[in-house]
Amino acid sequence: MKRKVVLLGAGSVYFEWVIAELATTPELAGCSVVMYDIDKRRMDLVRRAASRTIAKVKAKLKLTATTDMARALDGADFAISSIGVHGPGARWHKLDCDVCARFGVIHTTGDTIGPAGISQGLRIIPIYHRIGQAMRKYCPDVILLNHSNPMSAICRAVIKHSGIRTIGYCHNVAGDAHWFAKLLNVKTEELEVTAAGPNHMVWLVGLRRQGRDVLPELKRRILRMKPEPRHIFAREVLQLLDVFPIGGDRHMVEFYPHAREATRPEELRYGMRWRSQTIEEGRLARELSKEPTDLELRAKGLKPPVVPDRVSPESMGEQIRALALGREKIHYVNVPNQGAVPNLPDWAVLELKAVVGSHGARPIFVGDLPPQAARWSLQHIYVHELLVDAAVEGCRQKALQALACDPMMLNFHEVEPLFDAIVEAQGPRLRQFRRR
Repeated sequence: MKRKVVLLGAGSVYFEWVIAELATTPELAGCSVVMYDIDKRRMDLVRRAASRTIAKVKAKLKLTATTDMARALDGADFAISSIGVHGPGARWHKLDCDVCARFGVIHTTGDTIGPAGISQGLRIIPIYHRIGQAMRKYCPDVILLNHSNPMSAICRAVIKHSGIRTIGYCHNVAGDAHWFAKLLNVKTEELEVTAAGPNHMVWLVGLRRQGRDVLPELKRRILRMKPEPRHIFAREVLQLLDVFPIGGDRHMVEFYPHAREATRPEELRYGMRWRSQTIEEGRLARELSKEPTDLELRAKGLKPPVVPDRVSPESMGEQIRALALGREKIHYVNVPNQGAVPNLPDWAVLELKAVVGSHGARPIFVGDLPPQAARWSLQHIYVHELLVDAAVEGCRQKALQALACDPMMLNFHEVEPLFDAIVEAQGPRLRQFRRR
């Protein structure tokens, strides 16, 4: 099969596994895989490690790398993206978390919502907007498979402002499905999960096993058991709203005012930790370790190359096969709603079950979300809609409006001082949003 697959942000360690999945999908033999990144050194490290995988499995893939975006995109059929704006050692992300803490906003994640999530969106969406415009010129029929956050906002920005078909991938539903199976003492593949909502605040609205509704039993078990790490806050939401939120506590809590219960890191509840602290611990661990990373060892031929023994939740090999050959696959993805959830906007990018095939990704009908779930989802959808336009237009007023509508903000008086502090800390990366 002669198709061109571009990897955007190919210096990300994630792409070693992506290339391995492409290489071990026999139907993709003959494809050209082009790596693109602005960081040539990191990209070359992944390229060398991935080349060993291709050689090991004797895959007929042509792997090349370039720092020229036009060359990478020219004639592409598919583009897989994993781009980040955290900065070296995640120091730019840490800047956001540290500034927010001065205002009593303690982030546990900060990549999707809250002032740190909005900062990330304002920095990464313009990059994706430029990519979308380049795609219109060099590969207008391409399908973009995005892995970057804020997921919903990025996908919406590319679709709204460039018209490029975009599908977003996240593994949270797959992760919680394994947990549900464990609680019910069944195999994961026996469960039929129905869930929908904006990325990182997806709602479980149906669960069946062999045609039988097992959602009531799952709810009973979650509420009767001792709360487990990662699902302590989610259990609280279920107890009050009678809908289980998928995504994990560290993501989920930031969608609610509960995130402001802690004004200092040591006050965080639900067993969660301050994002700035975990970044710092990661940095110290890297500095203290004198050992090369596994990726570096594989690139040098000192460890065996990656050969997948399982399909990842994102399953990029299977996704490209389905899109290229029309071998339809049902998968959880982030795509425009298109009526699948009637009480949310058709244009809103939601995470839900879809049929992935040569047509792209077609959402499977879910039905209305319960009103208590729709209420919180709508707030997030419209915050991100303001964020998308603010980032593309470089509009300070819309950025302030997005932050003012964010659930982590307690009052309008703190919005502008906090926003200006983030803008100052990020310097040239957010210069267009400075007060004039």
